[in-house]
Amino acid sequence: MTNAAPTFLADDAVRQYRTALSERVRAGEETTEAVATDWRRFVRDRHGDVFALVDDRPPKTAARELFVQTLSLDFLLSELLAAAERTFDVSVPTRPGGGAAIAFDADFDAVHDAVATDLSATTREGVAEAAERFVRTAAPEDVATLHRETVSRLGRRAFGRYDTPTGLAELAVETVVEGDADADAVGFVDATVLDPGCGAGAFVAAAAERKRAALSASDPDVAPAAAATRVAESVRGFDLNPVAVRASRLAVLLALRPLLSAAAEPFSLDLPIVLGDALDATAADAPLSGERADILLGNPPWLTWDSLTERLKDRWREGPMADPNLELFCHRGRNARLGHANDDVSVPFAWTCVHRLLSDGGGAAFVLKRDLLTGPAGELLRRRRVGDRSLSMRRIHDFGTLAPFGEEVDAGTALYGLAVGRGGQSADESTGGDDGSDDGREGVPTTRWARREDAGPPAFDSLSAMRRTLGREETAYLPANPETPAGPWVRADAERRALGPADYRIRHGVKDDAKAVYGLDGDTIEARTLEPDHVYPYLKSKHVVKYGLFGYDRHLVPQRRAGEDNESAVREETPNTYAYLQDHRERLDSRGSSWFDDGPFYGLFGLGPYTWADYKVVWCRLGFKPHFAVVSTVEDPFLGEKPVVPGDHCMFVATDDEAEAHYLCALLNSAPYQRSLRDISSGGKSSLSKSTVSELSMPEWEATAHQRRLAEASMRAHEIVPNHTDCSKRAYNAKTIPELDAVQAKIDRAVERFLADGDDAR
Repeated sequence: MTNAAPTFLADDAVRQYRTALSERVRAGEETTEAVATDWRRFVRDRHGDVFALVDDRPPKTAARELFVQTLSLDFLLSELLAAAERTFDVSVPTRPGGGAAIAFDADFDAVHDAVATDLSATTREGVAEAAERFVRTAAPEDVATLHRETVSRLGRRAFGRYDTPTGLAELAVETVVEGDADADAVGFVDATVLDPGCGAGAFVAAAAERKRAALSASDPDVAPAAAATRVAESVRGFDLNPVAVRASRLAVLLALRPLLSAAAEPFSLDLPIVLGDALDATAADAPLSGERADILLGNPPWLTWDSLTERLKDRWREGPMADPNLELFCHRGRNARLGHANDDVSVPFAWTCVHRLLSDGGGAAFVLKRDLLTGPAGELLRRRRVGDRSLSMRRIHDFGTLAPFGEEVDAGTALYGLAVGRGGQSADESTGGDDGSDDGREGVPTTRWARREDAGPPAFDSLSAMRRTLGREETAYLPANPETPAGPWVRADAERRALGPADYRIRHGVKDDAKAVYGLDGDTIEARTLEPDHVYPYLKSKHVVKYGLFGYDRHLVPQRRAGEDNESAVREETPNTYAYLQDHRERLDSRGSSWFDDGPFYGLFGLGPYTWADYKVVWCRLGFKPHFAVVSTVEDPFLGEKPVVPGDHCMFVATDDEAEAHYLCALLNSAPYQRSLRDISSGGKSSLSKSTVSELSMPEWEATAHQRRLAEASMRAHEIVPNHTDCSKRAYNAKTIPELDAVQAKIDRAVERFLADGDDAR
């Protein structure tokens, strides 16, 4: 990166412009106020009430400050575009509303002209000289620097603007181009590339630079002006922010500077980057003007649904996203699908653009949150269709705990390379094959980027800098459950590391071989006046759900450990219970298992101190339902507070430490462990037996920060489940519980990181 942008921003003329504009705003000067009114109306209509989201200041004050910042940046960009025209003797479209797909009435240039009268001739000359110096020396990424240094962080966040580092943009271009085995240099040069939210122009500039290099290699004799025209016409974009339109046009010009400088004669250069709204855009509109794009690139807005106003939510719901083919709202009901506070709107934005703007057989690369690989908001991403077309995830670049956006964004980042098929094709017809990219079988090829201890701080200002300062490891992402590929995904290396020695002993539940005798209901307890001493809440397979219980039975457990000779105590201390057992002695004596040969006639098996541990992580060993829950005591109307006893179909791990139990429960319920269980289970009657679960790595509880976070998340999940069990089991299984999904996604990410990154995640 050059230092041209910071030097230019430090010029007194820029500060003078800001000061002069602020004074005109405060004074309510007629031209400025008219433009500000038009701008505020446009923002509220297209972006929602962002002024109320900036900070604690009144919306009117926030609107004034954002207007000054926005116009200051637009002033810089207009001066730079004019300087580019003078310097390279080229004519380019400069007005943000020129060629717009949507109406924009705010005349920013009228404000710039008015403010210019407040500046001295010397100052205006200084601005022109600084602008010419910038366009001769700056790189495309310096346009983003202008944005960051002119618009406050709060202002950028209000509009969901996070400028993509050049390295990520270059990687996105490479991912799409190399993902197409048929894409030769000439084919890519003429391919129509579109960014539907171009911001400061990182993607369109990266595409232009790649096209320029490809054209130079394939046709070195082409005239510079012709080469610039050919490249510029195929790099297109739109943005909902008029200032971003100017920024992206400038970024493309800087990417084409070698060709502009070499042109022999003046010429006009079309830059098909226009003002447009992804909620309204179709291929018939500018800048596509009738033909869909071959490639989509972008960094969709990282905004939560809750941050949008009701009016804007309605526009999302009732516009193109209401298309039933997209199924954006069906998972939780049409009005609820993105209605939960932390759901991200970036994937619906991207899917709408793919559906409406990308050609059959086209490719796309989007920078999105890494959490979408596991969380419920990423279900759309993990589907294999968009509209009536199949979709294949071709490659993922996983940046783990790295922060490509610096302090701007604290969420994990990933780059997703996609390809779409043709309408009516099955997923296997259009996306399957032997390239390892079919997300339902071999997993999605994934490059994991990580810090290198010997390379200094990570750098994202170019792809070469990323490769110089970061390490790379090849792995893959796979569905945690192959039968539901739209469910959470897990990294293959994390899945492998979920297998290993278990540091915990797995126990079998109580076995009695006489359920008709030991199983009790309230009527029997009352009719026989059974003492509560030996009656306990008892778990069968139907009672265990992830992170909770769906009821329990009552069971007679007259011993504390297997083989205990306590017949005298039972007869003397609980005579009614003993009489009940005596009445069923013939049935109890007829039990055939040798397990019951020792001790009294009512002896049980699978009992010991572990049965009475304060906490137990339980699951059902039969069939394949890998649901793990922590149990302790329940408050029963007949029995009072009693410890829960796992039954014959249950397995469990016992501990007297609540946090330890919840740590193990989170581990076993996580996507990596669930996937591993599916891989190693027999699929037979005892799919989750002791021998199967013992193959999972269960590191001993050491109360590390990572383990405590998992324990806390499991505790939170156990708080949520009881609020949703007041229904039939069938209804419960059909429920979507967004708050539980969010906790599960958090657990999945934490466990995956712990497994894949080893000690670095502790």
